[in-house]
Amino acid sequence: MPKSWVVAIAEREAQLGAAAVADMAKTFVEASKAQLAMIDAAVARHALSEARRTARDLATHAGSLCFNHLRVAAQDFEQACSGDDRVNLSKLAAALAPLVEMTVIQLRARYGLT
Repeated sequence: MPKSWVVAIAEREAQLGAAAVADMAKTFVEASKAQLAMIDAAVARHALSEARRTARDLATHAGSLCFNHLRVAAQDFEQACSGDDRVNLSKLAAALAPLVEMTVIQLRARYGLT
């Protein structure tokens, strides 16, 4: 059975220090909405390499904060960009926003971020 996010993030805090993880969370909260906007704009311009790079950054940041559902969704989108899968691209991009929103809510609650 996979670990809950609470357990996983507590382990990350033990590894890196709570202050370091809180800084990572703050960075994610500040950057994630801009990353989503960059992905949407890149897809609209058919700039899939730019969308792919931004999705990779989003996946990396999500993974470092133990948000595996978001990490996997961003990686799936990245793969679709790499494979020029225009059929599934919009659906995969649309799935990112609610996952980012849930992630931001959890990070704000845990670390007292605004």
